[in-house]
Amino acid sequence: MRICFVAYFNDEGGKGDMGTRTVARHLADGVSKTHEVLRVDVRDIGSWRKAKAFRPDIIHFVFAPTTMGFVAARIFSLYCRGARMVMSAPNPTLSCRWLVKHLRPDVILVQSQESENFFKDLGFVTRFLSNGVDVDRFVPAAPGQKELFREKYRIDAEKFVILHVGPVIRKRNIEQLMELQAGNTQVLVIGRKPYDPRLLNELQSRGVVIITEYMEKIEEIYALSDCYVFPTHPDNRCASIEMPLSVLEAMACGLPVFSTRYGVLPRIFNNLNGFFYKNLTELIHKLKLINITGIRIQNKEFINIYSWDNITKKLVEIYGNLL
Repeated sequence: MRICFVAYFNDEGGKGDMGTRTVARHLADGVSKTHEVLRVDVRDIGSWRKAKAFRPDIIHFVFAPTTMGFVAARIFSLYCRGARMVMSAPNPTLSCRWLVKHLRPDVILVQSQESENFFKDLGFVTRFLSNGVDVDRFVPAAPGQKELFREKYRIDAEKFVILHVGPVIRKRNIEQLMELQAGNTQVLVIGRKPYDPRLLNELQSRGVVIITEYMEKIEEIYALSDCYVFPTHPDNRCASIEMPLSVLEAMACGLPVFSTRYGVLPRIFNNLNGFFYKNLTELIHKLKLINITGIRIQNKEFINIYSWDNITKKLVEIYGNLL
């Protein structure tokens, strides 16, 4: 098969969500191991012509999608007549249902149950496909690494470190983490620019450590941490892609993870004891238990199901059923 991936592959101008770009890159890399793949940045009109010459069997669009994303996908598909149209919906934000229902792809890949129900109501053919994780890169810390990385990043070796990875913006509900910063607890947030400067100052004034520079070796940050918290409110669906990559990465690194019931997380992790919390009081209680026991979680067998290799194998099966 010849598959053309269309996404915001380039980071110029900050267009497109970082998580969505990462998903697009991993899917394209995985599929390219067994099939011909062409990567096209949706903003590069010149690459649209390359796509036409490529004569793809499948065009796979990986962005939010928004209403305008559906329009752009339909226009792009006109350049490659005869190709089947697949669209990922890692974080759909749609405003014109009446328009979108007339721009249906052959199949849309959904994650949360809410998104699946939404698109089915519009007459779409849906398939569930989770995001994945690099299980070779994200692994539990080896003996001595935790101390080594704390020294490297100047994190107190005696502190209980609570980690969150994501943009420093209010819709992520990061301000809740300020309530955890006290005594022997150190909250650490890794968030790329742009960020909310007022929120950043509020967090730092409470002692929260924030790193906004690009982290080439983010796995070292997971290794030095004691647990991971994803605090985004479930109703704030535009705050993150529906399967936050950081949650899978933290689990692959053996960290205890505590999360709200955001996006696809209840669909995947509902049977994991202690994973979800309802409110700040319950979260603080769970964190105290982990702080006392100091345990790391063995998730290897479970998390391997969500390796990018396994995710892309499922994706190729979906392609094959269209041809």
